Amino acid sequence: MMKGRNLINAIGIPAWLFLIWKGDLYYSIFILICMVIALGEFYRLMENKGARPLRWVGMASTVFIADYYYVQPLITSHELLGGIILIIILTCIWELFSLKENPSQNISATLAGILYVSVLLGTAIDIRQFDHLMNTQLTLALMLSVWICDSAAFILGTLFGTKKIFPDVSPKKSWVGSLSGLAAAFGVMVVFHFQGWLGDYFSLKDALIFGLIAGFFGQLGDFTESLLKRDAGVKDSGSILAGHGGVLDRFDSLIFAMPLSYLYIHFLMHI
Repeated sequence: MMKGRNLINAIGIPAWLFLIWKGDLYYSIFILICMVIALGEFYRLMENKGARPLRWVGMASTVFIADYYYVQPLITSHELLGGIILIIILTCIWELFSLKENPSQNISATLAGILYVSVLLGTAIDIRQFDHLMNTQLTLALMLSVWICDSAAFILGTLFGTKKIFPDVSPKKSWVGSLSGLAAAFGVMVVFHFQGWLGDYFSLKDALIFGLIAGFFGQLGDFTESLLKRDAGVKDSGSILAGHGGVLDRFDSLIFAMPLSYLYIHFLMHI
């Protein structure tokens, strides 16, 4: 297990950094692949609860959503909303004629996967496109902040953590680990700012807000995925990443950090 974990780290981290550096279509396809795999893992969790989500609807919707984030200026908000309306109606009609058991649960699971995985994680594509247009490095900063937050929380929490933060959801995570991870995320963003690696577009205030998003809300994303796994009665969302679980396990923090950063950039900055 440790050999597999180390191999994934040795190959996966440099490959991810390379794709962030390349950006554009290369990174977008990578995120799309991750979205598809993570959505499949989410649907597997729902199947453990007795639901039978429409996988093909979820996968097709994921491609549409990823395309929207990639060519966003070319797709109007009306076209996006029209696509979402069609997805909802098609899901309901298909379930109507399929005559499966638990239709409301099946519809809910199908649409929940699209919202939780595809809509939220897809914002990673938009942020990398934003980096390209504005000469910023927010994608890299967020990824490193989340990764270092997780590492600091695990190491310091293991060494010094006694009081658990959410014992019913994630029994091993402690207050010491969580606060250490938050401080580490702030530290990464501050270093990026003062080294000029974030670019000229973001101020120190912006860097601190991104640190809060990565360090605080990123951990909430981790807890949320742990809640879903515990409810489904599984330890990992998948086994595709040896020693690391599934793709959903690796992207759980980014599933909150990326969309909140997206909202901050496009709706709250300079207000």
